[in-house]
Amino acid sequence: MKNRLIKTSLAVMAGFVLSTGAAVAQDSGPLIDLLVRKGLLSDQEAEELRVELQKDFVANTSAGKLNLSSALQEFKLGGDVRIRHQIETQAPATATGPSVVTNERVRERFRFRFNGDVLLQKGWGAGFAMETASAADSGNQTFGGANDDYGLFLARAYISYVPSLNWAFAAGKFRQPLYSTDLNWDADINPQGFTETYKYFIGRKNTFELRALQNIMSDSDERLPGPAGRDAWLFAQQAVYTHFFGESLLSSVIVAPGFSKYTQSVITGATNENPFNGSSRGLALLTFAGEVNYANINGTGTQLKLYWDSSYNLEAGTRVHRVYNLPSSRWDDKPFAGLLGIGYAYGIGRVQGDYSLRLDYRTIGLGSVDVNTADSDFGFGKLNQKGYKFAGRYNLTDFLNLNVTYFHTTDDQKNLTYTLANLDHSQLLQLDLVVRF
Repeated sequence: MKNRLIKTSLAVMAGFVLSTGAAVAQDSGPLIDLLVRKGLLSDQEAEELRVELQKDFVANTSAGKLNLSSALQEFKLGGDVRIRHQIETQAPATATGPSVVTNERVRERFRFRFNGDVLLQKGWGAGFAMETASAADSGNQTFGGANDDYGLFLARAYISYVPSLNWAFAAGKFRQPLYSTDLNWDADINPQGFTETYKYFIGRKNTFELRALQNIMSDSDERLPGPAGRDAWLFAQQAVYTHFFGESLLSSVIVAPGFSKYTQSVITGATNENPFNGSSRGLALLTFAGEVNYANINGTGTQLKLYWDSSYNLEAGTRVHRVYNLPSSRWDDKPFAGLLGIGYAYGIGRVQGDYSLRLDYRTIGLGSVDVNTADSDFGFGKLNQKGYKFAGRYNLTDFLNLNVTYFHTTDDQKNLTYTLANLDHSQLLQLDLVVRF
């Protein structure tokens, strides 16, 4: 009822200003953002309203289809360009005593991303994304090569099917569908395979979801004997409950327990920041993530967020002592990884003057996570690290952001020189200028 009322109001206001019905979907964005900042709409309701207005635009104007297929209901194009100044410090661990070498590096980097999402009739859809690097966990390129040109790589290509409000399916290479922080899933990674989501609506706004992911990590030659001849699959399942509370039901709490496990196979060809190519044994992860959001905590449009994530590897002993071949007499398997953070925001990051601040502490045990999916920036993707991450963002305009991110890590178990965990301490500072279109 509220969406209909607001939608009608937007149409009337846009009609006064623009004298055309088609412009409502095209120019109502700032109005919707204003309603969110005033606390009249939640972020979720705003997104649903944008979709409704766009559908009306497509249905009622021939220009909305851009003269494409008659099956097309919506075609959304977007992307971003990011220029980054990066300062990094890595101190390799030594077998005995303190670290004696500190490697420092300053880099000027950039990233370009271009993506499209298509909504077709009868619930079908498709999409793609391209970016300027081939590694799964980064689209960055470092300026160099005496002005050489740079290539584009396909980061997403998928087909989706949403038969109702309750079910959603996708196949191909798609956005990461699980609720998670970068403790377990780097935000740049787009998994490949299949995903399914079931959503059940409770009361006015609450939801309960079951999410599943079948992620093919490596294709093997079945003629090879044993695990080397089996495809490497990661199977992940998760339950996500979202509960709204407070005035106008704008505040929320999310809890998301999950479990993921690999088939016994061999991964080849990984090129992440800190990749592991070898056996997929010893990864059976219990995960638990969530957040509590307090809306309008310091006035209209402000938000305080408490968030967390964790991973406990039930087979850490196998992973550390049999796959990594580290002796149990010297090294603990350390099956736990955890993150606890706090954030504050004004606005939702789409309007000039919006800003956000976040600070979290995390620890990553030697046998706790999969380096092929975890964040590649914190400790440069290394295991056996603990420390802090700070992130700030400010909207210079509606489409231009200034971001700063800082990481500081130290090792958990001292003098560990194994390739995946051979870092004594590190620092990373990233200063970004981002244009979204």
